[in-house]
Amino acid sequence: MILSVLAVLLSCSSKAGELRMASSDAKVIVAYVTSWSSVMPDPQYMTHINYAFGHVSETFNGVGIANENRLREIVALKAQKPGLKIMLSIGGWGSGRFSEMAANDEFRLAFAKDCKRVVKEYGLDGIDIDWEYPTSAAANISASPDDTKNFTLLMRDIRKEIGKKKLLTLATVASGEYIDFKAILPYIDFVNIMSYDMGNAPKHHAALYSSENTGWMTADGAVEAHLKAGVPASKLTMGVPFYGRGGDQYPNFQDYHKVGGTAEFEERWDDTAKVPYLANKDGVLVFGYENPRSLAIKCQYILDKGLLGGMYWDYAGDNPQGDLRRTMYESLLVNKKGQPAPYQVLVLTERGGQHGGFTDAGLQWLAQESGAMNFEITEINNAKPITEEYLNRFHLIIQLDYPPYTWSEAAQAAFTKYIDEGRGGWIGFHHATLLGEFDGYPMWQWFSDFMGGVRFKNYIAPLADGVVITEDTEHPVMKGVQETFIIPDDEWYTYDKSPRRNVHVLAHVDEYSYTPASDVKMGDHPVVWVNENKKARNVYFQIGHSKKLYETEDFTKMFRNAIQWTLKK
Repeated sequence: MILSVLAVLLSCSSKAGELRMASSDAKVIVAYVTSWSSVMPDPQYMTHINYAFGHVSETFNGVGIANENRLREIVALKAQKPGLKIMLSIGGWGSGRFSEMAANDEFRLAFAKDCKRVVKEYGLDGIDIDWEYPTSAAANISASPDDTKNFTLLMRDIRKEIGKKKLLTLATVASGEYIDFKAILPYIDFVNIMSYDMGNAPKHHAALYSSENTGWMTADGAVEAHLKAGVPASKLTMGVPFYGRGGDQYPNFQDYHKVGGTAEFEERWDDTAKVPYLANKDGVLVFGYENPRSLAIKCQYILDKGLLGGMYWDYAGDNPQGDLRRTMYESLLVNKKGQPAPYQVLVLTERGGQHGGFTDAGLQWLAQESGAMNFEITEINNAKPITEEYLNRFHLIIQLDYPPYTWSEAAQAAFTKYIDEGRGGWIGFHHATLLGEFDGYPMWQWFSDFMGGVRFKNYIAPLADGVVITEDTEHPVMKGVQETFIIPDDEWYTYDKSPRRNVHVLAHVDEYSYTPASDVKMGDHPVVWVNENKKARNVYFQIGHSKKLYETEDFTKMFRNAIQWTLKK
């Protein structure tokens, strides 16, 4: 999606990634939100919330709700999005007493009446039944051969009590077993297929299609099983997990925000199953999970199959940038096309002044490149918005034209944590090494250390062209860049010492190539480097004064490469 240049230039604090309005024929996105998490969901990214869980009461004739205060907080989200539907999901793995309740007319009718009470008392839009599973004792709950028949009676009685205007849905096992779907169709609105937990490492647990790494079922097989059981596509949502499953070598049930490749485990892609996985040094699958790429493919499947929409367990498993929920939102509700959600890039600028031309041209260039590289930018002109929570939304920070002073202590702490803990990437230009005591602000020692331990000393006031010499031609940032190239009209900062001992230098400037010549020199003069001591991928370009840079092929190659590398693409 291409960022409008006009949108970038109109506001000094603009956000290109604002949520777009969904079309009138929008699909359904059902988000499970748990009672035990503290994360408050952003209601803009889903159409329905299933609050998990309620349970059949110990007396078999009512509904118990876990963490009622949190349920009320979730319902309050409707003030932000009046069209949001909020359901109480009753059940879950290991939640019992369904069999006894459904088998007894008195208990079942009392339970249905209590569902009505709960809907009214909490301002809910309906009930979701997650009985895992009728006739099965796999979850260590009671079961009976009559459960399937009694399940139908239960759905009938709940529908009668809550009325036609409220929603009644259910979650079902991937294989479509245990339930007489044709019998319950008159009473329900739609079915949430739990098309996950379909295998353990070394098998995928949520593969879309069969491969040598798939378990006993696939998401495609789950959809087909429900269609064959008589559920129309228009009443099916396909479930996806925001967590992965491991085994002996990798922790089980890890949320997406905790997943990543390491020296021991490599990220791989199963192009047949259409899902990612982590493999050990022998190439064996040790952890299967979802990522934006696999979710985009599943969203396209939902669209192609004409399903009602998608469902996921659970909201809290996503990363801080919301890559998974945004992928589903963008694919199903906005673009009607399966594609990974755009990366979120924060751009810090000062605007105007002697660097204004470079900044304005940079924002236009980023706008032009955003579509091909699938990112959206948010521009801010001061450090006041910067908090830990704010920075966690972004995959990459570009310090396009913003110095390392005037930052509050809170902003400094948030930025330091972002870089030290590798929460995202960073690209800095020119002004980012204006380090020292300026305008009454003290030296930011951490930032000086981040830049290799340098302090600003001098600069070339009459702008000069300079020849830059590539030192590490193999580094991803320098891919395709010439061994020597000219950078026009720059100030060429000098420092109290070279940062070389503390950073990995990618390129330096030949100080004797300055045109016009200058007596301002520092000897060893790196101008492009990375600090490999930080977890965050980072690149610093000392250049960044003239708009002519965006007409310089080697500069734009480095900038483009830096974006791709820091985004880990």
